Parts: sequence; structure tokens; C-alpha cells
Amino acid sequence: MGGPPKSQEEINALIAKKRAEVLSRIASMNLPTSGGASAQRPTAPPQQQLAAQPAKPLDQASLQDTIAATRARIEAKLKGQNLGGSTNTAPPPIQTQPKQQTHAQELHPMLRGDYKPLGHNAKRAKLSTMPRISSIKANQRKEPPRQLKIEREAPASFMDPEKNPYYDTHMGGRPKAEPQTRKHAKQFHFVRPGQFVAQAEKQRAEAKMEQLKAEIAERAAKARLAEEVLDVTAIRPPEPPGVEWWDMPFLSNDESYDSAFKLDGADSLVTVYVQHPVPIEPPEPIRAMSVAPSQLILTRKERKKIRRQRRLDQQREHREKVMLGLEPPEKPKLRMSNFMHVMATQSVPDPTKLEAEVRKQMGERLEKHNAQNQARKLTKEQRKEKAESKAQEAEARDGLVCAVFKMDKLSHPQHKYKVTVNANQMNLTGCALVCPQMSVVVVEGAAKFVKAYKKLMLRRIDWTDSQPKLDSTAHTSLEQMPLHQDQEASEDQVDYSDNVCHLIWQGEVEKRRFTQFRLRKCPAEIQAKSWLAGAGCDTYWQLAKQYDPNDNITALDPFA
Repeated sequence: MGGPPKSQEEINALIAKKRAEVLSRIASMNLPTSGGASAQRPTAPPQQQLAAQPAKPLDQASLQDTIAATRARIEAKLKGQNLGGSTNTAPPPIQTQPKQQTHAQELHPMLRGDYKPLGHNAKRAKLSTMPRISSIKANQRKEPPRQLKIEREAPASFMDPEKNPYYDTHMGGRPKAEPQTRKHAKQFHFVRPGQFVAQAEKQRAEAKMEQLKAEIAERAAKARLAEEVLDVTAIRPPEPPGVEWWDMPFLSNDESYDSAFKLDGADSLVTVYVQHPVPIEPPEPIRAMSVAPSQLILTRKERKKIRRQRRLDQQREHREKVMLGLEPPEKPKLRMSNFMHVMATQSVPDPTKLEAEVRKQMGERLEKHNAQNQARKLTKEQRKEKAESKAQEAEARDGLVCAVFKMDKLSHPQHKYKVTVNANQMNLTGCALVCPQMSVVVVEGAAKFVKAYKKLMLRRIDWTDSQPKLDSTAHTSLEQMPLHQDQEASEDQVDYSDNVCHLIWQGEVEKRRFTQFRLRKCPAEIQAKSWLAGAGCDTYWQLAKQYDPNDNITALDPFA
């Protein structure tokens, strides 16, 4: 095959050749023409026709005949394939004379081209006859997936890995022929704030409780106390009596409530008389008391409100008396900032004299204020009595509390001074024992002051501080205190880097064991024990000796 023809003669020859081929194929298939009769075509070969008649251009009628013949050929071919005919696409050999058909084969009106819909359905019919073929995937119709039919159920041995080694257990054992659909993703749920923190704290608490139980069991096993622990069922409450003691005088039998009642007779407690209780006089008459008992406790806000209302009533009463002329009016309260505004309605011949008068009034008011404050000021003895009375009130209200402290070294003069002076100022009694092995401080007093003393011992004092000793004045004050210990002229250098203070015990006591706070130096342990034994608290030394700061059971919370 060469390039395209370049002359008109070649083009006409090619068209005539193709037309001869089409006509020969139509004649061989014995198809009817568009008019319904068999098309009679010349049986001469295409070469003779080309040679016999010259080439002429195609007209409109010949094109319509060619299209109709092609359609008929395609339809016959499709019918032959549906009937199981030969699939050979090559045309049959051309016969010189067509065979006569027994019956006419009619074409579909759409293939003949003479089908014309009427009315408004013409456009719809034209669209419906178009092939449903889409050029892009977005417009293509999605057909439902074809469901496979299960002819027979799989036997039980099919899903047994031992009998069927080729079975995959990850398939889930679903004997379904259709493809498995993907499960939808779960919705996203937010975690509540603090949920995992609370779980962690709960786990830590449980672990700590288990640890404490293990330690307690180990200690009990060591001390051989496991056999001495009583069972809970061993402690039983006593059985109730048959008759309560308050009902016995009204029953004839003291053993059961089923007996007769003693409501009449000389020995019965039920009479026609009314028994009045004997009045008991109070230990101190209310009139003789210095302060009447408070019937109602007011809050701070209520007290301020009552005070404000009382002062307003006093000012209103004073203003009314001034208006009635019963009291002289008060002089204006002049100051350097307002005296020109107050004296604006009066003539002031000498402003300098008026300024001096204002300054004089200001000085008088200041002197009066200082005199009132000095009159209300307590003396040294009154302040001491007030502090003691407050301490006694706190002690009577909250009770006596005792605290025992342990530290490695209590030899620094500053530490001794702070321990002793603060105990005396807070009205605490006790002792501070200084030994080479350890030092113990015992204080007892009101709960309020013991709490403040704990802050001093555990927070404020730096027990690792090794600053130089106090000056001469401080030494003089220490010598004046009743320490009852020998002051050495010179002491060796002591390492305070590992010095620390611990609270080893705290609790309520019935009464004070000491009369004052004293600091004693005991070179031997036996002296400290004997000195504490004289006060009846020798167990404090043994407790301090057995204290272990790393033990979770015996460790105390100082400020609980």
C-alpha cells in the first residue's frame, strides 16, 4: 500500500473497486434491497466491470443502497452467530446467479431508515435508540456486584486445620461466597480529662497498700505475733438481758416481760402524785460572773454590721441633741487641706494667724490620740498575764499535746539558743537532752504552740548550718539561762553537713510531766535515760533509738 492517490482518475478507480466488492458480497448473501425485492447484480467479476464501464462519481441513491446492504449483511451475520453458525469472517465465494429465497427477510424499520416517531416522543425516541455507552468513568453506570451462588455447603472437615492443611484460619470461618465488606471505622471518643491520672493514682495506692501489708506481715512473722492475733469472730457483744434495769421496778418478775405489771399497790412507783426534780444550783451565780455567758455566737461580718449600726445610732442621737440645743456643736475639724474651704463664708483678716490655729488644732488631736493609745497600752506584767491566760485557754480548749524530736547533733550554740528561747516564749515545758550518740527534744503544751514549734524545728532552723558561734552578748544571755551544763572554753570543729531533725512521735497527754523547759548535756546514755525516767517518760529515749527515717510505717506526717 503506497501513499494516497494524487490524481482524480486513481480516486475514481478506487471507489469503483470498493463498490464492486460490496455489490458482489450483497449478491452472494441473497439480501433484499431497500425496496424489498432481491437485488440483481451483474455476475461479471469486478475487473471486467471496471474495464467494461468507465468510473463515475457516486450519487445519493447509490450511497443509500450501499448503506442498506451493509446493514442487512451485518444483521444476517449476527443472526448466523446467534444460531451457532460458522465464525469465519471471510465472505463466501461470489456466485454468478443468486439463489431464490423461499420467503422474504424483512429488516427492522430503524435499520431501513423509514421509522419516524410522531409527536413529542420523537426526541425521546431518538435518545432512547442511542447506545448506552459512556466515554468517561464518572458517567458510567455502576452495576451491582454479582452474587455468587453456593451450590452446596462445605463439610465440617473443610474448616478443620488438622484435616485440611490448606484452610486459612484467618478467614474467620465464614462460608460466604460473596466478597466480605469492610467494617466501618469506630467513632472517635475523647478521653475524659484526668481519667488516666486517676487510674495511675489508684494503682499506686494499691501497690503501696500491698507493700505495707507485706512489711507488716514480715514484721509480725519476725516478732512471732501471728499466732497471738485474735480472730474477729472471737470478739462478740454480750447478749441483751431478759429485762432492762429501768423496767424492773414495774414488773413482778425480773426475768421476763411476760410477768404481771406492778401499777397498783404500795410498792408501785406509779402514783397520783407528780414528782418534781430537785433543782440544782449552779456552781457560781450568773450575776456574780464577770462576763455573762454568750447565748449566740456571731460571725465576724455580723459583728461588724452590729458595730456599724450602733455607731450610726450614736451619731444620730448626738445630732438630734445638738439640734435641740442640749449639747454644744462640735468645732469643725480643720486641716491644712480644707481650712480655706471651711472658712470660705467667714472673713479672714489674718491668714497667717488662721494657719497657726489650724496647726495648733492638728497637734492637739495628735496628742489626744497618742494619749488614748498610751492609756490602752498594757504594761509588761499585764502582757505576760494576757499571754499566760491565752495559753491556758488554748490548753483547756484543745488539750495538752506532746511532741518528741530527734536530731544527730545539738551542740551548736545558735541551735541551742533557738530551741530554748522559743520553747519558753510559747509557754512549752519539756527538755532537750544532748548526748554524743544523738539528741532528743521533748515539748508539751497547747496544740497551737506545739504546731508553731514544729515549724521551727522542721522548717526554720537550718541544722546543717555551721556558722561561727554567737557574739559575747549572746553568750551572756545563754549563761543567764538555766541550762545547767558546763560551758567549755573551746570546742572541736563538728561536721553538720548530715545533721537533720525528725519528728518521731506526737500525741495528746493527760497532764504535764515537766514544770519548765531545760537543756541538759548527758555524756552517757544512762544519764539521759535516768533523767527521763524521773519525769515518767523514759520510753521516749527508746523510741528515738529505734526510729528509722526510711521506714514507711513509722514515718509521721509532721503537719497532718
